[in-house]
Amino acid sequence: MNSSLNKSEIIKDAFNKLFNERTPEEHLASEARLLSFRFLDIIERKYKQEGLSRKELAMKVGTSPSYITQLFRGDKLLNLPMLARLKQALNIEFEIKEEASYEDQVKNYQTPVSDGKGFWVYKPFSTPNYNEAEKIPNCFHDEECVA
Repeated sequence: MNSSLNKSEIIKDAFNKLFNERTPEEHLASEARLLSFRFLDIIERKYKQEGLSRKELAMKVGTSPSYITQLFRGDKLLNLPMLARLKQALNIEFEIKEEASYEDQVKNYQTPVSDGKGFWVYKPFSTPNYNEAEKIPNCFHDEECVA
């Protein structure tokens, strides 16, 4: 019984070392691979959708089939010039945006507060001018609207 407890501790320590005790360089290398795979996932779906083989894809971008295979295996990282060639060859548009965490998205929200004029404010914004008349289109049914 004691030996099985030691084995589970050994496994737990190995697991923690593998996933929790990475150097900053190892963490960056892992992030680079994940980014590469995210692009390659889109590229793979697109070339298969077009009925191309990896060999045909390699010919379209002017590289060797073995290099394309190395990219998809993860042996090589996708670089920006190759990404641009793949993008052009497959007519793909990538959208790059920053995704804010939930905390960042809601950090400016407050507890609802009345503005004293019948509105509840959840997020800071400029105070509306209640004295300025709003121009509302005046139209009925099929008539032409006039502001």
